[in-house]
Amino acid sequence: MQKIFYCLILLMLLFSCSDKYDSLYRSAPGPSLFFSSDTITVREKDFLNINGTGKLWLHSTPATHQMNIEYSDTSGKVHFMYRGVLLTDSRRVIVANDSTGLFVSCDEPGIYSVDFYLTDQLGKTTSNQLIIDCKANQKIKSSLVAVFVDSVQVDNWNYKFDATGCVKNDGKIIAYHFIINGNEMHTVQPIFYWTFHQRGEQTVSLYATDDLLQLSDTTTIKIKIP
Repeated sequence: MQKIFYCLILLMLLFSCSDKYDSLYRSAPGPSLFFSSDTITVREKDFLNINGTGKLWLHSTPATHQMNIEYSDTSGKVHFMYRGVLLTDSRRVIVANDSTGLFVSCDEPGIYSVDFYLTDQLGKTTSNQLIIDCKANQKIKSSLVAVFVDSVQVDNWNYKFDATGCVKNDGKIIAYHFIINGNEMHTVQPIFYWTFHQRGEQTVSLYATDDLLQLSDTTTIKIKIP
């Protein structure tokens, strides 16, 4: 009889604890999640964030070190990096505080939607959808100007070739390629000097390479040395 009494007491305590947890769970406010921008625009394959547009801030409440976040991307073409580590789809990560910075990149141009899920210590979950507008890499607009420098020596005509007018709006130009009468020279500088030793028409061309190794169109000019 005494054993039955103790068992009843134990069951009452268990139910009481369960009721208190349920009451705490129901009364506790759920987490909230929002982004620094609901739509983020990035350039394709900009994995080093050269443009500086791939930074995304996730803001969550309540502020705690025990919040878990995960995302779901059905395309497989969007990537998120947190503290130098590439995140995995549908795998939870503990966020440091109420403001978490991620780097966003994508493989191909397009509009992508990614769902984020935030879970607090009680297991309550909220979600928010992020739109990624991934732009195609823009080709460099090449430009070439020839400037006569001097001819202080016989049969020596010194020229400066200026490619500073090349335009790259969404990345960096990493190389300039000058072709002078069929001779091709490569440099990281947009200014190039050359000395001609023969009179007549000279053909000079230029094309450039960007940080994604895409080539510009070729610009060609003619120089007449009388």
